[in-house]
Amino acid sequence: MNAAFADITGYDRDGAVPVSLSQLLDQESWQRSREQALSLLGGSGTQNLELTAIGKDGRPIRMQVVRRLLFERGRPVAIQDSGHLLSDAGEEFLNPLGEVETDLAPRSAQVNRFAEQLKQLHRLSTTHYPTLDEAFEDHLRTGCRLFELPIGLLLQVDGSHGLIQASYGAGELGATEFKPGGTIPLLRETSAHTIEGRLRTVTVSANDALEGQPRPAFETYIGTPVWLGAELFSTLSFSSPYNGAARSFSVADRELIELMARSIGRVILEHRIQSERDRLQSLEKNRNCVLEMVAENESIEAILAEVARLVEEERPGTLCSLLILKDEALSWASAPSFPPEAIRIFKPFRVLRGTAALATAEVARSTVFWEDVRTCPFWAERGHFAAQMGIVSCRSTPILSAEGVLLGILALHYKEGQPHDYSDTELLQAAARLAARALEQRGLNERLEFQARHDSLTGLPNRSYFMELLNAALREAETDAGRRPGYLAVLFIDLDRFKQINDILGHAMGDRLLREVGQRLKRLLTEDDLAGRMGGDEFIIVLTRQPDEEAAALASREFLIALRAPHQIEDNELFVTASIGVAIYPRHGKTVAELLRNADLAMYHAKNSGKNEVEVFRAEDHAASLERLRLENALRRALEHQEFELLYQPVVGMNGKVEGLEALLTWRHPIYGTISPKQFIPIAEETGLIIDIGSWVIRRACLEAASWHKAGHSAARVSVNVSALQFERRDFLETVADALALSNLPPGRLELELTESYIMKDLPQAAARFAQIRKLGISIAIDDFGTGYSSLSYLSKLPVDSLKIDQSFLRNLQEPEGSLAVIQSIVRMAHSMNLTVVAEGVETRAELDLVRVLGCDKVQGHVYGPARRREDVEALLAAHDSLGPLES
Repeated sequence: MNAAFADITGYDRDGAVPVSLSQLLDQESWQRSREQALSLLGGSGTQNLELTAIGKDGRPIRMQVVRRLLFERGRPVAIQDSGHLLSDAGEEFLNPLGEVETDLAPRSAQVNRFAEQLKQLHRLSTTHYPTLDEAFEDHLRTGCRLFELPIGLLLQVDGSHGLIQASYGAGELGATEFKPGGTIPLLRETSAHTIEGRLRTVTVSANDALEGQPRPAFETYIGTPVWLGAELFSTLSFSSPYNGAARSFSVADRELIELMARSIGRVILEHRIQSERDRLQSLEKNRNCVLEMVAENESIEAILAEVARLVEEERPGTLCSLLILKDEALSWASAPSFPPEAIRIFKPFRVLRGTAALATAEVARSTVFWEDVRTCPFWAERGHFAAQMGIVSCRSTPILSAEGVLLGILALHYKEGQPHDYSDTELLQAAARLAARALEQRGLNERLEFQARHDSLTGLPNRSYFMELLNAALREAETDAGRRPGYLAVLFIDLDRFKQINDILGHAMGDRLLREVGQRLKRLLTEDDLAGRMGGDEFIIVLTRQPDEEAAALASREFLIALRAPHQIEDNELFVTASIGVAIYPRHGKTVAELLRNADLAMYHAKNSGKNEVEVFRAEDHAASLERLRLENALRRALEHQEFELLYQPVVGMNGKVEGLEALLTWRHPIYGTISPKQFIPIAEETGLIIDIGSWVIRRACLEAASWHKAGHSAARVSVNVSALQFERRDFLETVADALALSNLPPGRLELELTESYIMKDLPQAAARFAQIRKLGISIAIDDFGTGYSSLSYLSKLPVDSLKIDQSFLRNLQEPEGSLAVIQSIVRMAHSMNLTVVAEGVETRAELDLVRVLGCDKVQGHVYGPARRREDVEALLAAHDSLGPLES
């Protein structure tokens, strides 16, 4: 308790020490104070509360109190209450509890002494001290003179020892053990051996202590704590041996030493602030140098060495080192002042994260100081190296990322006799932040470079980076050709039916499958092999140093077999196969472009041959692919250049009357001449060009049929073959309706043909779409009927008008075991359903006579001549509506 509180309550300051808080407060305040104290110890922070104290004479005293924790060396040691009185009405008295009321006798000696004290206090509080040592010496010297005591000390507690931070006058009394930096081994020999003795002003006025306590130097003693905020920094004391006369310390003496302690606290704080400012300025100066090195992409080893050097410049004589975390181990990365061979022979130190029982767990979280370097986990097995370098102690701090992830350790090592204090911790932490910035920037650069060069989904090299790697592999293969013979194989891998997985299970599941495929491919690679993702479901593998082409092909099959195994993704067991094309260096190409092109061509050959296969490139495949590419390029311009034309093949009744016309597409190229639909229709369907081409055919056929109908030709009923791709489009009905509206062709004059094989893929969907077409008034025919389906009952489910028997049945019609019976069955079944039967591909009179006997209703084929151009059809329709068969 201070003098003001003692005066208000009527207690003596020293006499009140043994009085418990429960005796000083009324029952309610004591209970509330106890609960608040427990809350404060639990981390609640500074508190404000209203308490009622009980004076020595029993009267109640109402107070408004601010309560906070006090610390010594980072540990909570006491609770401090400070505040002011409250009147009965709740208003504050004018005099705060901390105001000092001093009764100065009007004697001139006391006035002069008080004036001198004020003068010295003013001087101490306004003087700027270049160093703490100068400040401590001035305060201790002044205090010794003002108190007329020979010994002044600043004592800091460390366990049971006392650390002497500063001293004055001890040497003159022969107390040489009180030199700065020394220790008092037995703290109990001082008057600061208890917490209570360090938290308040203590005086010893006579030699009345127990035997052996205190030391003679402390027999006459006045001491008070030096506070830095809520931190107990040290004890300021002035003392002397007992000289036979008891020394009585006044209230003014207590206030004087407390004010001197405040002055010392101010100086320490100012010095810390200035030291931090100077340190930060120095670090900032070097920081730019480090950041310039980062920006210039210098090696991380050079950057970390610069960080270590700037720490050593701040603490001359010390040794700084950095350890970097990689693969759960700390490796020595930089120690510019260590012997060069030391870093090379130091093994990585294993860090087990999340194991709090290990010393390494503390190292990874906070700054740690080891008085004995041999107790440091980094040096536990390297004590002899530390001894050779003269290292006796060390301090380490973690290098943490902005998210708090451990990147490494920064350590400062001390030699015998080198001083160390809290400022070293601040220096290390500032340098660690700088090292973290460099490491994170390096990591960011590496991540950006990796992202720019690798596929984000599989982690494999992307197309552009893979080209660089393949170029390098080819240069190496060319260099090694004479010394180390072997083959280099390029594998182009495309997953089969991957689109179905994406469409059915979604792209997220497709992406997970691609990641799994990428991992399987990597597991099969040797150290010198390469893998990359070209995009979509395409991968490239480069197998180096294959002994021969046969070995390369066998190695390629290993990838095929690996991909066939099921992929378990969540609850889905997915099966995927691949088509693989192989090109061998140098036989199939000497450049990246040639090898990739030829491997790609071989892959397409594997896919077109049934998929799930490996194909090695062949030159004839290349020639066929070039021809196909030539056709595709020309096909893309055919509509624009009006190169398509419709020819019409008559559909003739058994009486020779022309009853309809089937529109057949032909392509007349100005250079390549007439191109068969068998050549360009598959390309059009694969590339999607069939959609625009098919729409053109429907419009054109309707326009020409409308012109014939308008001219009064009853036979002007036109049939159009429809591609499956076009038929599945949602806008197909709209396309047909627009063509009818544009041409004014009656819907009954249009017939649409679809193949039986397509209809059977999804019979319900086909039936629904056929019903929509029939609502428009359009007829429907099943083309190529009878190809591969033994059950014909499905016909009853389809709203169709006619069947066109595939011409393959006619080719062996006259054989002993031909298709005569099949055609008879088809005809009987169709007629029972009121369907018209058309025989396609009739080429001879004999075939015509047979299909007539079998009961077919109509025929079409070369027996009535080739397909006709528009003007020939107009002439045919104008002359007569019937045809006779050509002479065989």
